[in-house]
Amino acid sequence: MFNLKLTKNLKLLQILLILFFPLYILIIVSPSPLEVQIEFVSILIVLSLFAIKIKSPKYKEYAKLFIIFSALTISLRYFWWRATSTLNFDNFFNGFGSLSLFLAEVYSMMIFLLGAFIALRLFDRDYIPLNKFKREDLPTVDIFIPTYNEPVEIIKTTVLAASVMNYPEDKFNIYVLDDGGTVQKLNDKDPKKAEENKNRAEDLKEMCKEVGDNIHYLTREKNEHAKAGNINSALKYTNGDLILILDCDHVPTQDFLARTVGFFIDNIKLFLVQTPHKFYNPDPIEKNLRIFKEVPNESEMFYNFIQKGLDFWDASFFCGSAAVLRRKYLEEVGGIAGATITEDAETALELHSRGYESYYYPRGMVYGLQPETFSAFIVQRSRWAQGMIQIFLLKNPLLKNLKWHQKIGYMNSNFFWFFAVARVVFLFAPFLFLLFNVKIYNATLIEVLAYAIPHFIASLIVSYYLYSKYRWPFFSEVYESIQSIFLLPAIISVIFKPRAPTFVVTPKGEEIEKEFVTPFYKPIYILFNLVIISFIVGVYKFILYPDERGTIIILLFWQLFNVVFLALGVIVAYEKPEKRKAHRVPGMDDGIIFIKDETFKGRVIDLSLTGIWITLENDLTYYLDDIRDHTLKFLIKDVRGIVFSLKGKVVNANAHNIRMEFIYRNIDEERKITEIVYSPSTRWEYFTDEKSEDPMDSFIFLIKLTLKDFVKAYKVITAEFFSEIIEKSKKFKLKV
Repeated sequence: MFNLKLTKNLKLLQILLILFFPLYILIIVSPSPLEVQIEFVSILIVLSLFAIKIKSPKYKEYAKLFIIFSALTISLRYFWWRATSTLNFDNFFNGFGSLSLFLAEVYSMMIFLLGAFIALRLFDRDYIPLNKFKREDLPTVDIFIPTYNEPVEIIKTTVLAASVMNYPEDKFNIYVLDDGGTVQKLNDKDPKKAEENKNRAEDLKEMCKEVGDNIHYLTREKNEHAKAGNINSALKYTNGDLILILDCDHVPTQDFLARTVGFFIDNIKLFLVQTPHKFYNPDPIEKNLRIFKEVPNESEMFYNFIQKGLDFWDASFFCGSAAVLRRKYLEEVGGIAGATITEDAETALELHSRGYESYYYPRGMVYGLQPETFSAFIVQRSRWAQGMIQIFLLKNPLLKNLKWHQKIGYMNSNFFWFFAVARVVFLFAPFLFLLFNVKIYNATLIEVLAYAIPHFIASLIVSYYLYSKYRWPFFSEVYESIQSIFLLPAIISVIFKPRAPTFVVTPKGEEIEKEFVTPFYKPIYILFNLVIISFIVGVYKFILYPDERGTIIILLFWQLFNVVFLALGVIVAYEKPEKRKAHRVPGMDDGIIFIKDETFKGRVIDLSLTGIWITLENDLTYYLDDIRDHTLKFLIKDVRGIVFSLKGKVVNANAHNIRMEFIYRNIDEERKITEIVYSPSTRWEYFTDEKSEDPMDSFIFLIKLTLKDFVKAYKVITAEFFSEIIEKSKKFKLKV
């Protein structure tokens, strides 16, 4: 698949870069008067801003290269200046603080370089239609749906959607892999848990029988090696040519197999087709900040940008779900890998190292649940961080039999998860100087203007140009700042004991009935208050010590961002309710409602597994008294052109809008509604728009979010914090 031949012009550029590399290094390290440095970086920044405006496909690649190259030049000169002029080793504390900050910045620069490499080319792969092949040539597919302790209703939706796949019925089977119903679980030492597990297992078995003949229930003796062990156990009892793996909350669209299987027939060396993970509910940060659908989801950059870049370099990897794998090659490496807790990426690494290939198909064809609570979110991210660092430590990609570009791709994916170390340094470093006078950054005000500020601006320009459709400026910093305090201990533990981490299932389907303070609130709350104190001290020092204003202005500017990021963290720590059992998805379907002898045409606004909202062309006022709380027949012509006949009980209506609750009495009607809601992948094209935001507007947006909800959250969390202190002091007195 992979072809390293870029365009002739890019090849020429590579040759020129090699020839002029010594001169480039000379430009980076050559000292110059500060006035000249300011002029030089100003020219590059201005030209980059002009390059951003270039939209012509003919010149856009050149513009991208120029923007990345300019930012690289500005940043490398900054780092040379940092390394030679700003470090302070007067004493142990100054040296430790200064070096820690510098190394954190070096890490950030390394991530920038790796990301720039991945961003050079994005591969938008098109699918291979199955009608190109004879029916008898189509491979058989086993659909694996691993589950552990998730509610049966969540699993049922996924099974129902999978059962209507647009693929020959005799060519695929669905397997519910129940790790909550193992012999080990059914004989739990706790009788109550054992009974719960037995009841759940029976409900799952009954559901599988109810849905269809090609739905099978599988379990095993012991819960060994978590999800990887569950899948590997199922491989022994199944024989499909291909394996589609779906998390139990990842509802597939009807065309999933139709758009992925063709790749395997076309390329015999292909071991994986990965597709994006899309979500119909907000993550806890989106939910608690109330920005769901208003701002690109955190996963958008990975699935809409990074994976496309990795695909160009033949380094896209398995993400655990929404992926099809070839059984033959999977069995060749002993099934899903289990040395790390990110078994998916580890499996891809092993197969890539054997010369097999992976594809990334960027169409969203599964929609799942994100963790509903902040604590569940941290559990999930801790597992990802530990697993990717385990891969680096135990399965180092640099030592694997990979192509050089694949090694860079995997190193980018592994190294990213060290962000928590760097981010914690960025959160704490300003304290060292502002509160304890540890001199971590020696610079005058004019030097800051010549080197530090241009480096910051250049970084923003690149981030905005490359990622703003998928990740608004500063949103990565918000997510990383909030997570890093919790991920750092997990990272340190895996560094010292790489084989110690165990797979922890991310809780899904949690219902939040009312507002509450997350049990993880304390580090965020305490750190926010320390930042405020240090900011006040910094302003005092700025007035009192004019000789140190260069350093102080950097740190105050820095703390301004930390204040906003941590204030948002305080808001996130105050959990908002999430009572909805069936999440709404957008509608672009035509609808016809029958009332007495009249027909009313309309358009579906949104729908879920429980109900639908239709807006009507004609006035409904005359019929309102007749239809309220009554059952109506209606037709839906979905975005694929398929017509469904349904019934619904009216729960709300006005002149031009009607909301109905679906009525279904059997599994076929339930399957039909599941198909209407989830099957058309075209529906999801309307779910999230690509919306860019420039750095200034993005930061202002974050400030507005802070002003909207911070005061209430801070008051509630402060009360919680001091009530805990009082409670603990009472217990201490009683013990004494």
